[in-house]
Amino acid sequence: MTSPHVAKRKLAIVGAGSAGLISLYYALRRLPDWQITCYEKSDNVQGAWGNPYRGFVSTSTKYTTQFSCHRRFDAFADAEGEAQRGDFFKDGEYGAYLEEFARLRELKPHIRHHHTVQRIQRVGSDWRLTIRRSAVPQDTEEQKVDALILCTGLAEQPKKIDCGIDQLIALDDIKPVTHKTIVVVGGGESAVDMANRLSKVSLHNKVFLSLKTGIRVSPRYHPIKGVPSDFLRTRLMLSIHESIRNAVGQKFVEARIRHQELFERVFRRRKRHEHEALSVRQQRKYWAAKLTERAKATLFNMFHNKSDDFLDAVAEDRLKILGPPLDATYRTYADFDDGQPVHLDPDLLIPMIGFSSNVQSISDGAVTPRDFYLGCVHTDYDNLFLVGFARPVIGNIPSISEMQAQYVIGLLGGRYPRPSAIQRAHGQDRARLEKTFHTLDTNNMYPVEMFPYCDRLAKRMHLYPTLQRTGSLRSWLKIWLSPASTMQYLDESYDAAFMARQPIHSPLIINVLLLIIKLLDLVCSPFRRAEERR
Repeated sequence: MTSPHVAKRKLAIVGAGSAGLISLYYALRRLPDWQITCYEKSDNVQGAWGNPYRGFVSTSTKYTTQFSCHRRFDAFADAEGEAQRGDFFKDGEYGAYLEEFARLRELKPHIRHHHTVQRIQRVGSDWRLTIRRSAVPQDTEEQKVDALILCTGLAEQPKKIDCGIDQLIALDDIKPVTHKTIVVVGGGESAVDMANRLSKVSLHNKVFLSLKTGIRVSPRYHPIKGVPSDFLRTRLMLSIHESIRNAVGQKFVEARIRHQELFERVFRRRKRHEHEALSVRQQRKYWAAKLTERAKATLFNMFHNKSDDFLDAVAEDRLKILGPPLDATYRTYADFDDGQPVHLDPDLLIPMIGFSSNVQSISDGAVTPRDFYLGCVHTDYDNLFLVGFARPVIGNIPSISEMQAQYVIGLLGGRYPRPSAIQRAHGQDRARLEKTFHTLDTNNMYPVEMFPYCDRLAKRMHLYPTLQRTGSLRSWLKIWLSPASTMQYLDESYDAAFMARQPIHSPLIINVLLLIIKLLDLVCSPFRRAEERR
């Protein structure tokens, strides 16, 4: 027990979105002798998803996005299926989930709203925070803390284009854009989502999507059984080495698109509630195949785009696909098929979206996201951490943030040792990152494949679900065959009964094929390791 005459150590958490809330939760539970304060510039705890546009639907399911320590959803597919999208967070549902989490876990008394951290500065071995109260802009205060966790995350940053065309950064549901010719640049989820929204029939816009390459579009609902794609992603599948998994996965995706009707018949997909014209269905299939084929060996074949609604707009000819711009005027584009020039006179241009953080600006350049090993542990300072800065190739940020929060709080509390030879390990990790994601700005983000990354953290915390730790072959098999989630790690929130009742959606024949591939993977692994050592 801490002596009453000894001052408590202070921890500051900056940001009270999903990353900040989950960090605050674990800090309060595992650092009882610390004084913990979370600073949030807004008046709520809903973060980036707190006030989405009307009609918003998340790309990850409720089941996979929920916190392990705050379970509210099972992996049973919603009875209404694709028509109602009940398996996904819609409109403000995720914001409400975070509000409930903060209220029930009694986090709000530890959050200081309307407080913006303007500057962080290293003072000896501590950190000094300069904080401004929103209600009184000139009123600032300084706080000195023993440890600091930054949870401000990545902000979307449009890449300004100097071409003389008016540029649109955000959409206003109150004053919609109508009767315009619009070019949206880029193939990320934000871009295709904006293009899809602008191409609604009622808006009378002519919308074009300009792509440098193809994009891999993963359906929210899969032809296999008509369940969310998240529910078919199992730990068995993810345990296969990425080189083999990606090669096999590419062939499977191509087969799934080409033979969608056969998949639906064989695997008994539930009937769709809405009527879909055959021509539209065929066009969706045509464009999904074309975009996937053109995505081979490019960045957009790594990042799975799950905003698949835009394919309806393409199939219905409300949204047209173009190649990249051919000059700096952004009025001449390559035809997506034959590369011939296509001339346009757009009223509006929506530029590509990049990502940035405020870490460098608030630290006067002394701290950058690239300084953090595994995207969360600073290589020089053992009391500075990031949570929520990982960008998943496929997956979701909140679940990744929970694993990061458990790890960094465990480091602070002495539960886990600080990584040995952290500088050398960080250099190796950076080299791998820059080789894999050479076209991304890895100085500002830490791109990851969600479950392999979370597994790395879980193994450091001894939470990985091995057969020995699970203690039951039946339970272990259920973990490996049911939908993959961070609720399968053996932490204090693990619930064996909850996991036992989760369904296995992946068909037996698929699991058998995956098992055969896994055995081949194990046979090849010694040769692969020998090759990597050369």
